[in-house]
Amino acid sequence: MSKVTMVVGYPGSGKSTVTKDLIKDGAYAVNRDTIGGTIAGLVPYMESLLKEGKDVILDNTFPTAEVRKPFIESAKKFGADITCKLMGTTIEEAQFNVVQRAIGLLNGKFPTPEAIKNAKHTNIFPPTVLFKYKKEFQIPSIAEGFSSVEKVKFERRDNPEFINKALIVDYDGTLRECIGGNEKFPVSKEQIQIKENRTKVLQAYKDKGYILLGASNQSGIHKGEVSDETVRELFEHTNKLLGIDIAYRYCPHQSAPISCYCRKPMPGLGVEFILKHKLSRKDTIFVGDMTTDETFAKRCGFQYVDQAEFFK
Repeated sequence: MSKVTMVVGYPGSGKSTVTKDLIKDGAYAVNRDTIGGTIAGLVPYMESLLKEGKDVILDNTFPTAEVRKPFIESAKKFGADITCKLMGTTIEEAQFNVVQRAIGLLNGKFPTPEAIKNAKHTNIFPPTVLFKYKKEFQIPSIAEGFSSVEKVKFERRDNPEFINKALIVDYDGTLRECIGGNEKFPVSKEQIQIKENRTKVLQAYKDKGYILLGASNQSGIHKGEVSDETVRELFEHTNKLLGIDIAYRYCPHQSAPISCYCRKPMPGLGVEFILKHKLSRKDTIFVGDMTTDETFAKRCGFQYVDQAEFFK
């Protein structure tokens, strides 16, 4: 009897890794990315393999019972046992994976909305793809016709060569305050005031070998409240006032709905830092002042410390 295994999960959930392990036993992978066409068009290809008595691994997202149904019916028609391996990967873990993979496919460049739009690879896509999958997803069950449904725990495989440690900081509300005016974020140099004890603590961590990095949301650029050039000038001025050079990255996109991977709490900038600086996630600290900062740190696997505690 032939065996069919359907691997189900988010785009970027690690399905390909599971599939690679399964095909070591001689099974044939059936995947739209390699074969082309539509999902429904994979059924005849699967049937051709079953006719030859081959075992088959179905490696696509398969979010709903309706999408899965033709494959289950076809497997049973050929007397094949069909099981399901359900990826236990969360959407947050998938976001991290998608950014990491996209940076590799883009030769080190970050997958901005513009880069994603111009990309021709199917594995480079916007966050909306993941949100759509989460909304549509129906948990596979034996009632659909599977002989078994096994949940596969996701385990991130960090690069053992990534041993550097970093201190990553938010800027507004963490390093600096905006004074004089009604803005939440500075739009001129005169509005920047460095918060107490910042330089001393940052220098101490730098002396201990930490790479100093900054990650900030700057949606004012999208709203037209401040220019991209001015934002950069204000970051440079902040560094000058601190007397410390912090390599910063910021998100210029809209606050809601989130349409990019670089806006915290999305993990994009953290992933970029990890790859660029070969960071050990467990030895990297993120300091911020908002819930989005804490969530960002958690998604990246960093330690999180609130700014009031860190700089006291």
